[in-house]
Amino acid sequence: MQPVMRTDEHHFEKHKQFLALRNKQDVRLVFLGDSLTRRWEDNPGLWNKYFAAYHAANFGVGMDCLENIKWRVMNGELDGINPKAVVFLGGTNNLDKDSEEAIVEGIREIVEIVRRKLNRATIVLLGLFPRKPDEKGIDYPAKIDRINRRLDSLYAGTDVVYRDLGPDLLDEDGAVNETIMPDGLHLNAEGYDFIGPKLRAIIEAVW
Repeated sequence: MQPVMRTDEHHFEKHKQFLALRNKQDVRLVFLGDSLTRRWEDNPGLWNKYFAAYHAANFGVGMDCLENIKWRVMNGELDGINPKAVVFLGGTNNLDKDSEEAIVEGIREIVEIVRRKLNRATIVLLGLFPRKPDEKGIDYPAKIDRINRRLDSLYAGTDVVYRDLGPDLLDEDGAVNETIMPDGLHLNAEGYDFIGPKLRAIIEAVW
């Protein structure tokens, strides 16, 4: 997957902020991803509650596709920091336009770049979160399930810690739990409070 630089203001400002973190040795935990990661910023109390003890930095950018995340990690954002762990969640914005194979390969490529740049860090890779079916006919649940199964198989027995929180975000009928994901894609504050302890437990286990 070819890296792609975005030119919109949101991406520019975020990239500038992340570059400013270079050479700050107090960054011990990095969250890397798209809007599902970035929106922790909308819930600073929850972010601090679950991750402040780990000196965490949020490298999430809204609307980022895998090719944009790849561009960012290839262009300085991970330089000069020495985190103990990196939590990576990405790929949902590629579902409309890319095949399962391309998405898995894009994730694999980013994981390899992170591994090379931060060779002392444990990489925690999260499976794609569930989404409601699309009115355009895309069966997101089935596609996500197949992608996550591929990722599980790819990283089984490796030093990459793969975890799928998706089943926890479904209701008793197996559909997206709209109490915590009201638009069928993004988490609300209740959703972040729900996954916070689960993420913290994963991080604590690799810390």
